[in-house]
Amino acid sequence: MMPLPIRLLREVPPRLLWKFAVGAGLGNLRAIRRFERRKKRGVVFPPFVFVSVTQRCNLVCKGCWATGVGDPSDMPPELLHAVVTGSRAQGCRFFGILGGEPLLLPWLTDFFGEHRDSYFQLFTNGQLLDDATAGRLRRSGNVSPLISIEGGAESYADRRGNGRAYAKALEALACCKRHGLVTGVATSVSVSTYADVVTPAFIDGMVARGAHYVWYYIYRPSGPEPGFNEALDDAQVRALRQFLLEQRRRCKSAVIIDAYWDHEGHALCPAATGISHHINARGGVEPCPPVQCCDCRVGTAGDVVSTVAESPFLEAFRTTVPGLTRGCVLMDHPSELAALAARCGACDSSGRGRFFEELASRPVLGCHNHSGEPLPETSWSYRFAKKHWFFGFGAYG
Repeated sequence: MMPLPIRLLREVPPRLLWKFAVGAGLGNLRAIRRFERRKKRGVVFPPFVFVSVTQRCNLVCKGCWATGVGDPSDMPPELLHAVVTGSRAQGCRFFGILGGEPLLLPWLTDFFGEHRDSYFQLFTNGQLLDDATAGRLRRSGNVSPLISIEGGAESYADRRGNGRAYAKALEALACCKRHGLVTGVATSVSVSTYADVVTPAFIDGMVARGAHYVWYYIYRPSGPEPGFNEALDDAQVRALRQFLLEQRRRCKSAVIIDAYWDHEGHALCPAATGISHHINARGGVEPCPPVQCCDCRVGTAGDVVSTVAESPFLEAFRTTVPGLTRGCVLMDHPSELAALAARCGACDSSGRGRFFEELASRPVLGCHNHSGEPLPETSWSYRFAKKHWFFGFGAYG
């Protein structure tokens, strides 16, 4: 396969490639530098902001935090505009757009075109990403679809209860390729999908279908049907880490991404470093999507910066969690997370009204803070990027 730089030059129109380079590349570097300067002054506002624009979804996946909501909410476009413009004023240029399924909102693709000075990563299951939608994203020029493809057809039929979902996700990937979009594939690694996705054949197959990057997540059981038996054990997490290191050296046609370890191979939580936070469809500001509790909400008046700065829960999360774990506090310290939320007066923001009950019933599960010696990055380019651009903020002391 062709090296990624050549692929991008041949497959992505110059305008879209320029938008990607400036928005997701240079813009992010400048945002991180501003983040570092703010942090030295004692002000923490992240360079990357993730926003769930709806609680609705056209699939019902086991273990998803966006399921089980009796009266799902959609974020009004005015609120998303306030979040983007308020964050943009702090130098943020990159926004992750999540759901539910974001493409259920008919106004969203037009919204991207109205904010061409920002860059958006669109997390989608691909079921609604057809040629017409891909064409609108191409016209905006500032969106990279990240399509969830978790395993093969059998995995989809089992976890998602929809035998056609796998084929539709692949069709979405093909649409993105036809329209020249910089496109990624996201996959959540669980016990049942491990054999399907932790293999070079999966990466090569996604690259052949048009993926320019492949983003691996570790399955975090959530929601009303968490499926705790699907969580990886310590040996599998360590093997996954080793696999990612090997694939970054082997695969030159795509970027292999994770957000769980720093350049030295130490586990980390991006929310605990202050590098990101999550805003849900009702404006609640959470550390990350599966941690569904908050003590503040943003409004349409553009108050996102002051709201975040005045949150006792977010501040306590950044100072307390590193003392508990370098990994995922939801997975390996659920009772301590509940106590932290209670001390800060954080309320349930899941929309189910059962987050704290779900938290109390969670077992302690292993995650990316695996046993044994750390496994440092062996790809010089990815090691450099993680050290200087992603996680080199000294957040863990």
